Amino acid sequence: MSPAVHFVKQAVEHILRRFPSLEVYTCESGVTPSGKIHLGNFFDMCIADAIRRALKDEGFKARHILVIDSRDPFRRAPEFAPEDFKKEEEAYRGLPFELVPDPWGCHRNYVEHFVRPLLSSLKEYEIIAEVKYASEIHRDPTFVKLVLDIIRRREEARKVLNEVRRRAGHTRLYPEGWIPYRPLCKGCGRISEDVEVTELIDDHSIGYKCRVCGYEGVADVRRGEGKPPWRIDWPLRWILFNVNFEPLGKDHMASGSSYDTARALLRELYGREPPVSIFYDFVLLRTKEGKLEKFSKRKGIGLGVDEWLNYAPPEVLKFMILRRDVKDIEKEALPHWEFDPKQIPSYVEEFDKLEEAYFNLEAQPPRLRDRIKLTYELVMGSRIPLKRPSRLSYYTAIIISQRATSLEEGIEILRKMKILPADASSYEVEDAMRRLKMAKRWVDDFAPEYKFIVPEVPEEALTLLDEKDAEALKRLSDGLLKGVIDKNTLREAVWNIAIEVYGDKRLSKRVYRAAYIALSGKTSGPPLVKLIFELSNPDFAADRFRKISERVLKRLHLNRLREG
Repeated sequence: MSPAVHFVKQAVEHILRRFPSLEVYTCESGVTPSGKIHLGNFFDMCIADAIRRALKDEGFKARHILVIDSRDPFRRAPEFAPEDFKKEEEAYRGLPFELVPDPWGCHRNYVEHFVRPLLSSLKEYEIIAEVKYASEIHRDPTFVKLVLDIIRRREEARKVLNEVRRRAGHTRLYPEGWIPYRPLCKGCGRISEDVEVTELIDDHSIGYKCRVCGYEGVADVRRGEGKPPWRIDWPLRWILFNVNFEPLGKDHMASGSSYDTARALLRELYGREPPVSIFYDFVLLRTKEGKLEKFSKRKGIGLGVDEWLNYAPPEVLKFMILRRDVKDIEKEALPHWEFDPKQIPSYVEEFDKLEEAYFNLEAQPPRLRDRIKLTYELVMGSRIPLKRPSRLSYYTAIIISQRATSLEEGIEILRKMKILPADASSYEVEDAMRRLKMAKRWVDDFAPEYKFIVPEVPEEALTLLDEKDAEALKRLSDGLLKGVIDKNTLREAVWNIAIEVYGDKRLSKRVYRAAYIALSGKTSGPPLVKLIFELSNPDFAADRFRKISERVLKRLHLNRLREG
C-alpha cells in the first residue's frame, strides 16, 4: 500500500485550488502567552512555516505571520509561579496579559516573560515569521474599520453565530442587542467579561460598567480601547492579513467551535473563503511513573520550545512534527505525540536514519522516496548539507560526555576511537560538540541512571579488588576485543570466567562485582549487558577492564614492596 500524500503537500494543493493566482500567500500561526510555551504549541508555528516554505519551493511568494494574543485576559497564575505572585493573582485577574507584571521580575511584563524565550529560539529552528502582537492588531486602522463594520452589522453576525451553534446542539445563544466588543476598563484595566457593555452610544463609542471596580465609562473603538470577542476577532484577523492557511488544534474540528463560527462569518458576511487548515492532536507527556499527562502552559507540564534545544537539535523536533501522517487533512487530525523525555536519544537516532535515507534515496523503496525527500528538506530548510555529514550517535555522545571532562577532550576521544573522521569538517566537529553538550544535559536532567559510567574510578573503590578480580577483568577485556563476548554470550562467558578464575560457577557474582567497580566505582548497577552494550560500548568497556586490571595489579605489587 502506498503511503498517503504528505500532509504539507495536501495543504499546498488545497490552498492553490481555493486561492488561485494570489500575489502573496499568507500562513498564520498563533500563541496565547498564558504560561510556558511548550512543544504542543510549536506544532502551530512549525506547520505554518513548513507550508510557507513549501509554497515558496513551488515558486510562489509566501509569508508567515505569528500572532501573540497579548490582550487575552489573565485568568489564573501558573502553578509554577512564585508564591508571592500567586497571593496577588486576584488583583491581576481579568487584566490583559500585557498589563500583568512578570511574576519573576526579569522581563517587562507577563507576556515578555513567556514569549521572549520562544522568539529568541525561532532562528535556531529556522522559523521565519512576522510577529504581530494583539495590541498592534487592535489599533491597526484597517482592523478598526472591520470592527466598526461588524458592530454596524452585529445583528447579521449574531444570526450567523446562533445558527451555527443551534446546528451543533447548543442552547446558549447570543441575545438580542448583543454588541460584539469588550471594552478595556479605564478604572482598573480589565478586559474580561467583568466589563459589561451597557450601550452603543454611536458607531464607535461603547458605554460600559466594570463589575469589579465599579467604573463606568466609554470605550472608543477607533482608538483600540478594547477588542472584539474571540469569535469575531479571529475571522477579522483572517481578513486583515488575507490569511490562506492556519494550522489548528484538533478541538477546533468540533461542531460549533470558534473555527466553525469563524468560517461561517467569513462566507456569509464577507463572501470570502476561510483559510485551509491542518488539524493536529495534543502532545502528551509520559511521566517518570509512566502516566500520560496533557501538556499545559499554566501547569508548566511539558518541555518548552526553547528548552528542547538544551537536549536535542532543532531539526529533530521539526522532524517529529513533520513526519506525521494523515490520509485526508479535511477529515482527520495529525496523530497525537506521546512525548517521553527518556526517548530523546531515540528521536535523534530516528532523524539520523531519515538523513541517511535522504542521501541514499535510490536505495529506498520508490513509494517512500518523495516523502523522505520532502520531509528532510522541510526539516532542514536552508541548512541542507551538500553531502551526508558524519553524525555522532546520541547514544555514543551519552557515553563520551560522561568520560570527558570537557568538550575538547570529548572530541579528542572521538578522534582516537575513530568515531569522528580525521578529515571531519568544521561543521561535523561543531555538530559533535553540540551533541556531546546536549547528551550530558539530558543525562543530568532526565537519565541519572546513565551516570553509572564514571570518567575515573576512585582509588578507594579499587581496594575492593584482588588479583583474581584483576584476572577476571583481563579475561572480560580479551573476550570483548576478540568479539567472543557479545550480548548473547556475556552470561555464559561470566560463568566460564568464574569457573576458571575462582574455581566455582556460583562465584560469577565476583565477576559482575569487579566489572561494576571497573565501570562505575560501585559494586552493583543495571544489568551488565545493558551497561556494556547500551550505556557504554564493547571497545570502551574492554579498554576500561584492561586498565583497571593493570591498576589493581600495580597497587597490589606496590603494597607487597612496602610490606617487604
